[in-house]
Amino acid sequence: MNHPEICGRQSTYTSFVLTDDAGNTGNPTHLAPWAVQIRVKARGGDYEVICGGILITSRHVLTAAHCFQKHFGAKKEGDDESSMSGRYCEENQRFTDSEILTRTMVTVGAMCTRKAEKYGCVNEKQNGKTLKVSRFAIGDFYKTHCEQGGDIVILELEKSVEDVEGANYACLPFAPKTEIKDGVNVTSFAPETLETCEENWGTSIPSDSFCTAEEEDKNVCSGDSGGGLTFHQTDSSREFLIAIVSYGSDCVQLIGGSEPRSQINTDVRKHQKFIVDFVNGKK
Repeated sequence: MNHPEICGRQSTYTSFVLTDDAGNTGNPTHLAPWAVQIRVKARGGDYEVICGGILITSRHVLTAAHCFQKHFGAKKEGDDESSMSGRYCEENQRFTDSEILTRTMVTVGAMCTRKAEKYGCVNEKQNGKTLKVSRFAIGDFYKTHCEQGGDIVILELEKSVEDVEGANYACLPFAPKTEIKDGVNVTSFAPETLETCEENWGTSIPSDSFCTAEEEDKNVCSGDSGGGLTFHQTDSSREFLIAIVSYGSDCVQLIGGSEPRSQINTDVRKHQKFIVDFVNGKK
């Protein structure tokens, strides 16, 4: 499934220290080589980044099901502050199976989304490698109108990322089985109580999810949905995936000065069979 000696290793890829003619140097480290960009072909023909994702094997990516809404990111009439803003939860509002396969690309090993010298993105190599999706599995997220969890999709890439510099996959907490102690810190976020989550969102949290607090300078915005929450296992010096980001504060409201709210995350341990079966070719 994934190699226990390879997964979750953070690395510095020295060849990513790229300098242009003006002496601008890119970021010399790649601390999250499992992070990917989910791109969808827009009407103009360009591929736009809509969500994040996380590599769990050399060919498999986990991301959020809500990323494949036809109107993803649009403001839905009638939404209020306690709603999952912009969610079109009807089955006919998601991409068809054919559209997911033909319109979706995944960029791996990237440090940038495009060349931009002011951000130190000075060479096309920093944009990673973009691969097609060969098959996928999506749960009952839309069938249950987004109300019972299951905000998870697994994608299989057309090629392995083993030879892509700057790409590696995170370890899964059940392959090998790993103990996660109470109070463990997940990357960039701190735990928050279920009561606070329900107070912030005015709704029950799905049974396959857990809540984390948002920090003002580290909250979830467009492009971050579908990304992974990981924790560091000190003994093995490896990073383990624990959850997929589902939803959090609205970016527009944050920019307008609203306080950050709790973030809801899909616990991958609750979807172990779904993940293992797909990776093993049973779906």
